[in-house]
Amino acid sequence: MLPTPPSLEHFDQIDDDFPFNPTTLEPNTRTYFRPGARAALQICSYFGILHVYTAAQESYTNNILKQLDPDRRLFDKVIHRDDYPAIVKEGKDLTVGTDRMDRAILFDDKVSNFQPQQFENGISVLPYTSERVDGHSWTGYLIDIAEMARLVGISFWGSIHLSGDARKVVSYWRSDK
Repeated sequence: MLPTPPSLEHFDQIDDDFPFNPTTLEPNTRTYFRPGARAALQICSYFGILHVYTAAQESYTNNILKQLDPDRRLFDKVIHRDDYPAIVKEGKDLTVGTDRMDRAILFDDKVSNFQPQQFENGISVLPYTSERVDGHSWTGYLIDIAEMARLVGISFWGSIHLSGDARKVVSYWRSDK
């Protein structure tokens, strides 16, 4: 029999999108980190400039970043819905964070977020779902590690593509629109 997979790293926090007790400040949300995500971000930071672009509000984003990047060294820019409210309805317009669309790749699990760039810069990420957290198994763990390896590979090839245009790599790896 196989040993159990490594335990899922998580932390509890207050997400003020949901009801919480302001007196006790008892956490109302548990956030899990996808297996391999920390390593993938660290590796990508060696050959790329990383930004966070999220539809989450600032407080939730900061709670995650305190855990994920406490020294604030991984991410050059952090854009959340408090900075750019249109993100919720219009998708993630990368020109808000960069003027180098030829060097930008957006990894997201919601394909609709690729719309502002006509899908040219977006790579669909396998969603990290509660089923994989609840039914934590070797299969789920290996799926997540493989997904992180795929994203690191795409990032690497995007950074060294001879044309200098990461969108050519994105068009090769894009699985859907």
